[in-house]
Amino acid sequence: MKKFIFYIAIILSTVNIYSQQDYQITHYMFDNLSFNPGYAGMNKNICATMIGRQQWSGFAGSPTTALVNIHAPVSMLRGGLGLTYVSDQLGFEKNSVARLNYSYHLSLGSGKLGIGLSAGIIQKSIDALWKTPSGNPWSQDNSIKGQTMSGTVPDINIGLFYKTRELYFGFSTTHLGGFNMEDLNIQNVHHYWITAGYDYELSTDLKIRPSILIKSDASSSIMDLNINALFKNMLWAGLTYRFGDEIAPMLGYQHPFTDGSMLRVGYAYGITTSVIGNYSNGSHDLMLSYCFKLAKPAPVEKSKNPRFL
Repeated sequence: MKKFIFYIAIILSTVNIYSQQDYQITHYMFDNLSFNPGYAGMNKNICATMIGRQQWSGFAGSPTTALVNIHAPVSMLRGGLGLTYVSDQLGFEKNSVARLNYSYHLSLGSGKLGIGLSAGIIQKSIDALWKTPSGNPWSQDNSIKGQTMSGTVPDINIGLFYKTRELYFGFSTTHLGGFNMEDLNIQNVHHYWITAGYDYELSTDLKIRPSILIKSDASSSIMDLNINALFKNMLWAGLTYRFGDEIAPMLGYQHPFTDGSMLRVGYAYGITTSVIGNYSNGSHDLMLSYCFKLAKPAPVEKSKNPRFL
C-alpha cells in the first residue's frame, strides 16, 4: 500500500495536466480493454462490460460516449481475445471505433503478464453548418469539403498489462501510425495510457481499492485518481478526481453467484470544477458488467462388460 502511494506521488510530480483529449470514462477501473489490449482474458472469465457517459449535461453539444467490451481467455491461443466498440460524439463530430484484441499471457512472478495487440478501424464524421467570421461562403475555404464529411482509417494499438491477486499495472499506446483522414484534413495522433490499482484488505468485510489512470498525447495529459471501498464483497462507494475537470462520487453494487459469475452495476456523478461547470449540470457515468465461467462438460464414463463384446 505504501509503495503504491509512493509511485502515485512520483507520477504526480512529473506530469503536467492540461485539457481533455480522447474520451473520458469515470469507471476506468472496469474498462481496461478499450485502451489496453493486454487485458484481454486476464480475469479468467468471459466478461461483457457496457459503459455510458454524458459529460457536461445540459451543455449544448456536450460529449456523449458509449462503449462495449467483450473478452475471454482462450487456452489454445495461450491468451485471450476481445472485442471493443466505442461511440463518441462531441458537438457536430462523431467517432466510432471497432477493434479486435489479442493478448498473449505469460506467467511472471506471482502474477500474469498480458502482451496485447489490437487492430480495427476509426470512422469519423462531421455534420455542421459552417460559417466564417468574415461572412464569406464556407465553400470558398478549400479545407472544407462539404457540410457533411467522413473518413475511415485503420486503428492499431499495443499494450502490456500485469496482474496479481492484489494489484495491476498497465501501459499502452493507441492510434499507432498516425493515419491521416485526408477528406477531413485530420490526422490521428498517438495516445499513451498508464493505469495502476491496488486492493488492500482492511478486514474480512472491507477492502480499499485505490487506482490511477493517466492519458497523454505527448503534448497534453490528464489524470484520474480514484479510491473506493468495497463492503462485504457487495457494495462499493468512492470518489474520482480528474485534475482540472471534475470530482465524481460513485456508488456500486456487485452480486457474486455460487458458480463464480459476477454481476456489477455502478453509477458516478461528476461535479465539474472547470469554468464549464457554470453552464452544465454535471456528468453522468453508468457501468454494467457481467462475468461468467463456461461450465466444462461432464466427463463421459465408459465401461466394458466381458460378456458383451
